[in-house]
Order: sequence, then structure tokens, then C-alpha cells
Amino acid sequence: MKSIRAILVVILAVIAVTIFPLGVLTFFATESGLSQVIFHDGNETREFLVGSETVGGFLHEVGIRTNEHDRLSHSPDALLWDGIVITVEREVIYFVQTNGENFERCVVPFGTTISDVHAQLQRDMNIALIYDGDMNALVKNGDIFSFDTWQLVYETEYIPLPYETIRNRTRAVSSGQEHLRVQGVEGEKSITTAVLYIAGIEDHRDHYYTEILSEPVNAILDIGMGWLGSLTDVTAPDFHYFKRLQMEATAYTAGFLCTGKNPGDPGYGVTASGRHVEHGIVAVDRSVIPLGTRLYVENYGFAIAADVGGAIRGDKIDLFMYEREDALRFGRRSVNVWVLDDIS
Repeated sequence: MKSIRAILVVILAVIAVTIFPLGVLTFFATESGLSQVIFHDGNETREFLVGSETVGGFLHEVGIRTNEHDRLSHSPDALLWDGIVITVEREVIYFVQTNGENFERCVVPFGTTISDVHAQLQRDMNIALIYDGDMNALVKNGDIFSFDTWQLVYETEYIPLPYETIRNRTRAVSSGQEHLRVQGVEGEKSITTAVLYIAGIEDHRDHYYTEILSEPVNAILDIGMGWLGSLTDVTAPDFHYFKRLQMEATAYTAGFLCTGKNPGDPGYGVTASGRHVEHGIVAVDRSVIPLGTRLYVENYGFAIAADVGGAIRGDKIDLFMYEREDALRFGRRSVNVWVLDDIS
């Protein structure tokens, strides 16, 4: 009997909604124990008299369905009261294409902006996207949005740096002979270019960075013009010596920083023995190696002790070089020095 009475009450309530004015409905609802609900669904507004106690119960009672993308003004667990106004904002369906292809149907809650869609799509695709439109506009049903990918790629090219061959004419090598004193080595540089791709197509490229990875090492080729006295030929498969010394080697040039003389000064380029400097002239302590002694110096070649120096004392030897850069590069190092036999 109670269920039949409740059904009759609901029927009477529905009839009252369609016949009586709002004030009468309020009175009817109060007297019957029902709640009046005003429900806004998009552009449609409806009124109900229900016996449910919660918003969720009301929706179930009157058969209104919502989904996860719809937005209700009240929680389904919220209690109803007489005269409550409930609003639902329905899901929005829109379409997206990337780089002009692959339409995809998407659903978002009402009130979602294009900026929200753009940010989510970038996270999902893990790539930057460009949109040519108002990012603050709301997404509407049926909208179609076209996004283009934006990608900056760095491309690196490795380029060899050629070395030069320095041809050094010297009497340290027999006339008509050549001796490769230093093997040339190519250097290398890298050129990095920033390439911008829009919608998967190269838009433009800019030079980004150039780095010298290794400097080339110039080859030094000794061209024979005779010999400093009667020495074993450098091109011979072996040579004769009677003593080997381990010495501290440095290098010097004829320039002012090493000799205190400039071109044109008296004695410029002239050694203590009267010889003019050239490759193969070395300075020694004459108490250790007499002037005129023929030598072979490790990493330098055949030489003759023809000069002295204030700092050259004991087991030290100073090697003449034409260029200051070569002398600085040689630095200070320990070398083997062979004192050669007097054999031509």
C-alpha cells in the first residue's frame, strides 16, 4: 500500500507541475514531502517534484544521464532542498588533425579552452605544436583544430682540416735526398647547424656552432742541399756512433727573444763557431760536447755542435728552429743524443 501511495503522489506531482503555478507547486511539495528541482540542461530548463534526498538520486529518479565529461553544478552526493537549481554542462566533441592529416575525434568537458587542448596534445605527442588562432577561445561542439608540429634538430658535420707540407732546404741532408722529418696529420672541425622543421618539412637552417676538434700537424720535409761537414747520410738505413747521451733539450731561434739580436744587427744568425744558423745547428756545453762534434738528436735529426748559450750547461742541448712557434711547441724534453763516428 505504501508503494502505491508513493506512486500516486509522484503522479499527482507531475500533474501539478504542468497545471499549477510555482507558488502552488511549492505548497504542494511542502505538504507532500517532495522537493522541487529546477534543472538547466544547455538551453533547456525543466522543473521536477521528486522524493529523492540527493542530487544523484534525483538524476536516477527522473532518468537523466550524465558521463565523466559532463560538469554538474552540484556533487551527486549533495543533499536536495526544495527549490534547488541544478545545472549540467554537457561534454564537448571536437576534431583534431596534425600536419594536415589524421582526423581524431576528441571529447572534453564544457569550458575547456583551445590552450588546454594544445597543452594536452603536446604532452601526449611529446613534441611542440603550432596553432594559428585564438588560444583562449572555448572549444565548441563540432570544432576542427589543425596543429602543425614544430621541431628544432641539430645536425653536425665533421670536416677534415688539411695539413701543409713545409719544405725545409738544409745542408743537414745530402744533396738530392729528402727526409720526412715530421709526418703530417689532418685536423678536424665540426659544424653544427640548427634545422627547423614545421609540419615535418624543413623550413630553414642556421649555422649554430663551429668547433675545432683537433689542429692539423704540418709535415716537415727536409730537402737535401749538402751536409754540415762529413756526416752519415740521413737517408741511410743506419748510422755509426760511439756514445749515447741522455740530455735535456730545448729549442731556440735567431730572433731577439732568444739571442737579443734583430735582423741587420752585427752577428745576427751567426753561431759561436762562426757558422750561420740553420736546421741542424745545436748549442751545447763545450766541456761536455766539443764544438764541431757530429750528432744525431732524437725527434730532431742529424746535427752539429756549433753554438753555445749562457743557460746551456752540463747535459743540456739547445736545438735551432726557424719558427718561434715550432720552438715553443717543442718545449723542454728529455732526448737521446748519439755522438756519431767520424765516418762519411
